[in-house]
Amino acid sequence: MKTLSAISILLAGTPLSFAQVKGSPFGFATGVTGGGSATPEYPQTLEELASLLSDDKPRVIMLDKTFDFLESEGSTTAKCCSDDRTTKCPGGTSAGQLWIQDTCDSGTRETCTYWNAPKTPLTVGSNKSLVGVGSKGILRGKGLRLVGGVSNIIIQNIHITELNPEFVWGGDAITLDGCDRVWIDHNKFSLIGRQMLVSGWNAAGLVTISDNEFDGVTEWSAGCNGKHYWTMLLLGESDSYTISGNWFHDVSGRAPHLGTDYTESTILAHFVNNYFQNIGGHSFDIDTNVWLLVEGNYFEGVDTPLTADSYTKGGKIYFIQTAEDASSAASTLGYTPEVNAFSGSREVSDVVNREAIETLGQHQGSIRWKHWKPEDVPAKVQAIAGVGKV
Repeated sequence: MKTLSAISILLAGTPLSFAQVKGSPFGFATGVTGGGSATPEYPQTLEELASLLSDDKPRVIMLDKTFDFLESEGSTTAKCCSDDRTTKCPGGTSAGQLWIQDTCDSGTRETCTYWNAPKTPLTVGSNKSLVGVGSKGILRGKGLRLVGGVSNIIIQNIHITELNPEFVWGGDAITLDGCDRVWIDHNKFSLIGRQMLVSGWNAAGLVTISDNEFDGVTEWSAGCNGKHYWTMLLLGESDSYTISGNWFHDVSGRAPHLGTDYTESTILAHFVNNYFQNIGGHSFDIDTNVWLLVEGNYFEGVDTPLTADSYTKGGKIYFIQTAEDASSAASTLGYTPEVNAFSGSREVSDVVNREAIETLGQHQGSIRWKHWKPEDVPAKVQAIAGVGKV
């Protein structure tokens, strides 16, 4: 009995190993191992978490509680910009967002107070796995920043929330700006000031974004409609994205925005089996230097699945809408892709650029795996996307 009691006490104080990384990355992030077999560590303080994340050692870092950074660095009272584009909401269903910025050419100055912590994300070093336990792993008031050439990183089952949602430039959830080999899986993003996910001018590298929930419900909306506008901005100089199984809901823009004409960037993107629901604005907004395949997604209640600018900015897009579109791509891709499905959404004009699939077809090892039928996407995505479902 004494032996059993001792074992019980030991187990009660020891985190269980089953809470580590689940599954394996696929798509462009295939082979990413993060912290690998390093002994799981459970930080207890904000300082300990920041230190473990930023060093140069392989680590598996488990979050089993809320790490509340929101008020940890104090607040700033300043003059924010009340810009007519985002703050004047007569008859809107939500308040707008003030801009935290020095210039205000298109608006007027208003006194504002914002938290400092969300504007300085946590730095993530190479060879890290950051994993939430159950639904307990929450970062409140801090995002994550992958910069300076870091690589081999897994971010799984974390809820990032409350980054000054009242303010544009209030904080980004995840920044990829000079990194490579990243798997972002089964996370949730909510109440973010600026971008839920953003790449900078430097390379994001090989990235898979899978089974995440992008929750745009907010009281402060740039579109005055209770939906977050700044969802996903991807414009790095050399990026390859697999974006699969994600639930984008109650957002109103940049879901996603891909590409830019400001740099000689090269962005390859494969969007498959994502659920776009209740989008009070636009989903895809495509600029230059992009090669994009959109297949097997479900668009429900989406005002604009593909913006008008996307047809003219020079991005190479293959957006599958018919069986003929799919069969015409099969030999180039090495498999028959899925048709996108629509319910209560605006139609997309014909856009099947062969260069898009010819380019992505050169990466068959990163785009070929078993995909769902589009009619199955809403139920399957809602069942697995976000925290506590891995």
